[in-house]
Amino acid sequence: MRPIGFCLRLFCIHRWRCSSMFLLISSLLLLLFLSLSPYLEECLSRALPIFYPNPSQLSSSRLASIPLPPFLLFPANACSPPPLLLVLVSSAPSHRDRRDAIRKTWGSLFSATSSSSLTLFVLAVPDKAEERSALVHEAVAHGDIIQANFTDSYRNLTLKTLTGMVWALKKCQGARFLLKTDDDVFINTLALSAFLKEKHQELQYLGWINWYVRAFWDPEKRHYVSHELYAGDHYPPYCDGAGYILSLGAARHLLQEAGNGPWPAVEDVYTGILAKAAGIAPRHVAKFSGAKSILHNSCCYRTMFTSHQITPRGMQEAWNMLNEEGGHWCPPLTLLFCKTFGSLWI
Repeated sequence: MRPIGFCLRLFCIHRWRCSSMFLLISSLLLLLFLSLSPYLEECLSRALPIFYPNPSQLSSSRLASIPLPPFLLFPANACSPPPLLLVLVSSAPSHRDRRDAIRKTWGSLFSATSSSSLTLFVLAVPDKAEERSALVHEAVAHGDIIQANFTDSYRNLTLKTLTGMVWALKKCQGARFLLKTDDDVFINTLALSAFLKEKHQELQYLGWINWYVRAFWDPEKRHYVSHELYAGDHYPPYCDGAGYILSLGAARHLLQEAGNGPWPAVEDVYTGILAKAAGIAPRHVAKFSGAKSILHNSCCYRTMFTSHQITPRGMQEAWNMLNEEGGHWCPPLTLLFCKTFGSLWI
């Protein structure tokens, strides 16, 4: 019986070792897949132009016919000299603390000079008289506000984005790229500008792509888009509105597809619809955070181009981390960990 018992023990040990080896290999393969998955989406997005029409021809008459409201406030000489990157931040009148946090951090003069960027805030008209007056004083004090004559509300978010694009084409034609973002997003302008300097193609639409999103046809829903604007069951791939890049050439093509309105509230979805009509496919860039928050540490802010859901206090902390001395090395898989565990940080 002893040889049989000995053989059973050997069999159990061998089986345990095989199971452990299998688990180890499976874990390593899973980790490898997860680490590459953001870049797999980048590769996948390179095939999108196959499914898009050729870019539409530009028509000055179509661009001129877009019925946008007139501008009330704007910085007259902000784009002299023109920046590489014009950052258009959609902001609400009551978000003065967020705008001030951006002015002190990634939207500061120091950041602008280092990255050849210019940050401007795009707003509409608030309901309250005291807010309207305060906004005028803020514009005079800082010279970084674009305001057009329409009501500032969520339903007019797309109109706000289109207004910013039109201003860029009229007043900042020398800029190569514009970034549409929100006032709760931290931007690593230096890293983003370095990335964009390598982009020489005229028509660029870059960001974190949302794939195969189901269309909302209920008018009571926040993300409603009418059948007249889009008749498909799912939206075309589009870059998340927390931050996406358009070259100025691409912005021209998109605007001439905008028509006469009315425009839906979901501006990032609508930008994707316009891009599909204009024949400009989005390109996925893993270093854009999209709608998700990221892990709150220095390596994440060095690695990512955008970081969403940042409070004014968090904005200053992120800026300090980005500029701290001696913290230039970040471990492998930083991007994966920043995005995977970001939702756990509050």
